[in-house]
Amino acid sequence: MRRILVGFDGSQGSEKALLKALSLIEEGGELILLAVIPSKAEKSFVDSNAYRLARKRAHQIVQEKIREIGDTFFDVTGVVEVGDAADKIIEVANKKDCDLIILGRRGQSEISPSTLGSVAEKVVTFAYKPVMVVK
Repeated sequence: MRRILVGFDGSQGSEKALLKALSLIEEGGELILLAVIPSKAEKSFVDSNAYRLARKRAHQIVQEKIREIGDTFFDVTGVVEVGDAADKIIEVANKKDCDLIILGRRGQSEISPSTLGSVAEKVVTFAYKPVMVVK
């Protein structure tokens, strides 16, 4: 696989998805770590400060993971988006012309309180790209 998108939120499920992606990515390929935080309009946040903290945490999680992956034979890109997680995963996968989307089946996100299970189900249902859900 030349370009793989991993829905990454710091949960155990997203860590497993990343491990699978690392085993599948081709030399010279690109691994995209995508973290999505809900928009303020979704009322997932009590106030603006909580929203800013979630956004900051999403960037930290992605950057820490990129540093942890280190030097590789492929590119690693971190992306943080705001909105519905499933919609953003599908949108970025299409925009970046990904060969595969890999998601964890379920997990407690370090970014927002929603579980990845419902996100994975929606991505599998509506994505036009191949999707792998890792248990």
